[in-house]
Amino acid sequence: MDSSAHNEIDLLLAKAKSSGRTEDLSALWKAVLDLPQWHFITRQTENIEDRKPFVGVMDGKPWAFLFTDRQRAQEYARTIPNGGFVDESGNVLVISTDTQKAIDYLLALVSQGVYGLRFNELNGWFSPIENLPAIIKHVNKN
Repeated sequence: MDSSAHNEIDLLLAKAKSSGRTEDLSALWKAVLDLPQWHFITRQTENIEDRKPFVGVMDGKPWAFLFTDRQRAQEYARTIPNGGFVDESGNVLVISTDTQKAIDYLLALVSQGVYGLRFNELNGWFSPIENLPAIIKHVNKN
């Protein structure tokens, strides 16, 4: 993702947080849904096939953590001491997925008991996964 899209999402997030207006939140979601890929962090495992997008527990609920770009994913992974996200060489494995495939994956996680999604943790936003279809429908009709 180029820095202009990176900055646009930051600006849209700041505007949505300060105004609390539905239109501003919709603009943020539209920008994120228009990204070609979403990015997940994964714990280091011996076998690369065993690596899955990270789901963490916050406030007693399981959340999928995802990011609008690889840099934010790596930055967040490095903030978790002993999280298992950084290998001996100091690398973080990021799973980058086509946005539609990421959405399909997230919707499938609901049946496994995952409650919500957290975008760009540290300075981001969140939503219950079950709200995602309604968000997409709302954003696409505008």
